[in-house]
Amino acid sequence: MTRRDSRRASLATRLVVIAVLSLALAATWAGPVIASPAVPAPPLPGWQRLQGAGDGVMALVGSREGLIAALAAPVPGTSLRTGVRRSVDGGRTWQVIDRGLPLDLSLIAGAFSPDDSRTFLISGVGALYRLGIGAATWQRLPVPLPPVTSILFDRADRSHVIVGTELRGNFATFDGGDTWFEASSGLPRDRYGVTPGGIAFAQSSGHPEIMLMATASAPGLFRSENGGRSWRGVPTGLPPGGLNGVAFHPERDDVAFLVSDRGASTSRDHGVTWERLTAVPEALFPVGVATEPGTPDAWYLVGARGGVVRSTNRGAHWVELPSLPRPATGLLAIPALAAIRSSTSPSSPRVEGVPALVANAAGGAWVLALPPTTPASPATGPESGRYVPATEHNLSPRFASAYDRLGGFERFGFPRTELFLEGGLMVQWFQRGRLEYRPDLQGTPYEVQISLLGDQLLTDRPKPEEPVEATPERRYFPETGFVVQHAFLRYFEARGGVDALGYPITPEVGEADRPAQYFQRARLEYRKEFAGTTREVELGLIGDELLRHRGWLD
Repeated sequence: MTRRDSRRASLATRLVVIAVLSLALAATWAGPVIASPAVPAPPLPGWQRLQGAGDGVMALVGSREGLIAALAAPVPGTSLRTGVRRSVDGGRTWQVIDRGLPLDLSLIAGAFSPDDSRTFLISGVGALYRLGIGAATWQRLPVPLPPVTSILFDRADRSHVIVGTELRGNFATFDGGDTWFEASSGLPRDRYGVTPGGIAFAQSSGHPEIMLMATASAPGLFRSENGGRSWRGVPTGLPPGGLNGVAFHPERDDVAFLVSDRGASTSRDHGVTWERLTAVPEALFPVGVATEPGTPDAWYLVGARGGVVRSTNRGAHWVELPSLPRPATGLLAIPALAAIRSSTSPSSPRVEGVPALVANAAGGAWVLALPPTTPASPATGPESGRYVPATEHNLSPRFASAYDRLGGFERFGFPRTELFLEGGLMVQWFQRGRLEYRPDLQGTPYEVQISLLGDQLLTDRPKPEEPVEATPERRYFPETGFVVQHAFLRYFEARGGVDALGYPITPEVGEADRPAQYFQRARLEYRKEFAGTTREVELGLIGDELLRHRGWLD
């Protein structure tokens, strides 16, 4: 297989599984449920293989509601055959949904109607298949078209469908697929009669008359302002050549992306002009792009060799994420990951309720959770805060003053997340605690507070102690009924007292072969080896502990 053939197959087949997403609403022809415990590679929080998606997976696609579908291709000499599976719970379970498709069909492309998920078109080598409203199986359409490499339903008119072929241009239908005509106005034709057609389409959600088309040969990108009736070439900002994919940002209609072996570009004017993303690693060779649901500035690229990078500042800077096995051929994002636990380590934390990336690589489906601890790019602008390379997070400007005033690094450690909304409050997690913004106390010294993480960490509360007489080395706190004494009391009084640590919620206890004491906002640990120094008492990493318990931190 040539490089062009390989690229065409990997890109075009990504689209075919779009069609199967609507099968979540067609339970009458769903196959058996297949459990899909994830096999970690590497362990959490890295990529996990979704076993229930099957082997020989060539393409994946998902909906913004969290549906995932996997397409497997037949492989000569093996037991692998044409197969389509879908998951409605983030990859935990899968259903086989391929009734009516030949077992040896080499699927290429597909799409479903955006306003009625019961209407489908998919293409295989020399064939088109349709699933109509109320149908229980796929219907072959006897139309004389060349192999279709991409399919796009017009969101403004679902009976209008545009299909692309790599070497014979585009075709269109206005009756849902019964009749077709050539639709290549504006596309070039060489002396051999070759007209490049779309290997990928994208349509603006807010302006459906605007469409983008990626081709496998130069100039690579074409744009239409009349619903695909005519096209014109658009400079991409990349070296000449074909593309690997094109997409509109699902939450910012003016933003679009394109990827090729030579890099990636972005547009902020509906695809009229393009700017190359110069910070993308040169050896990435992007084949897929995705944006994080609910976080519009978080962009992701996957490369053919398995590299994955993330930018949280609109492409100005990228950080590496765990790599996939090679080759990788596509990437998508889902809004909420269902609980998936490692089958090899049943006691491992479950990552759930967070966005996730799903990728196809090395013939399998893989998932990567995106908790708030996912590494971030340095913030930009006048209110950018302070970036900490050690944990790849920014100290938010909203919390910087309180961070410094309440003890800085000694009290909190490095930031583990960016600023985000949790439990109705804006918060930021650190190694030793969490800061939260209280708008009801705006303008007071308590506008920013330290969260009561000690209370969260301590599941079994001991009984209160009997009151004792106060001395310079001992103090009883009637608010919670516990005594703080000696080195712990000296640390408490010198490091902000109740505002910084809260009230004691245990007596002195033994943990990890050393004395410790829990407070509402912290845990103090005594280090005998540093007796008489400033490190005699240190704060425990309770922020990290709670993040690990949630499955947000390795």
